[in-house]
Amino acid sequence: MGEKKLSAVLVHVDGTKAAAGRVAFAGALADDFGAQLIGVASGQMAIPVYAPFGEGFVSLQPEVVEAARKQVTDQITAANATFRAAAGTRSNVEWRASEANEPAGFLVEQARAGDVVVVGRPAKDDAEDVMLGVAASDIVLGVGRPVLVVPPGVERMSGKRVVVAWKDTREARRAVIDALPFLKAAEEVFIAGAGDETPLATVQDVASYLARYGIVAKPVVEALTDGRPATALLRIAQRVNADLIVTGAFGHSRMRQWVFGGVTRDLLDHAGIPVLFVH
Repeated sequence: MGEKKLSAVLVHVDGTKAAAGRVAFAGALADDFGAQLIGVASGQMAIPVYAPFGEGFVSLQPEVVEAARKQVTDQITAANATFRAAAGTRSNVEWRASEANEPAGFLVEQARAGDVVVVGRPAKDDAEDVMLGVAASDIVLGVGRPVLVVPPGVERMSGKRVVVAWKDTREARRAVIDALPFLKAAEEVFIAGAGDETPLATVQDVASYLARYGIVAKPVVEALTDGRPATALLRIAQRVNADLIVTGAFGHSRMRQWVFGGVTRDLLDHAGIPVLFVH
């Protein structure tokens, strides 16, 4: 995929069926760019607290605490085994884990060591309380690194055809910059706008900007058929047989809950190919 432009790829490892495939995906990406592969997992004890003799008494029996601690240890051990097996014989790998940190917070913290963070999108049959779980929506807006969300079953990305979702916003401009390693390595790049809100002239401007980096990009503006820009973007991606979408992540925090714009949420939930989110 071209010259080295990434130094390290972080991948979140959890207890889902897709975890091994996600590590394989991140490992192949690291190989393509000559980067280090870093696996990350974390968990916290979930101790049941109860008051059998009234509100003023709380029971924390030693065996309950020990069982909760062992559960986290076993989960981290299993995640490490998954990572090591999927990473194979690669020498440039590192494992980072904690048994005392909330998974999303620990992943955000460790992201300082990498250029891109790879996370999965849950499969429909994954339990909601999957061990060590991190939803992309937990980190996209706060991690300060591009987040590559991988759908279940995807273990490789050639990166030959990339669609850049364009809307004239700060997030979209940032996404173009942070995605330059991927755009330089691609064979075809499409700057895609959706609907009348994105004039062709603005998309052409972005294509001209990338040309100064030696990237040949094709401007495309797709009409809206259902009022949802994400549908138009996915239609473009399917038509050009893209294997990566790059987009700004739109949203804000409110009472510590991430609230996403429609395009970001739709791509998080429905894209069948990897999506690189940048905020």
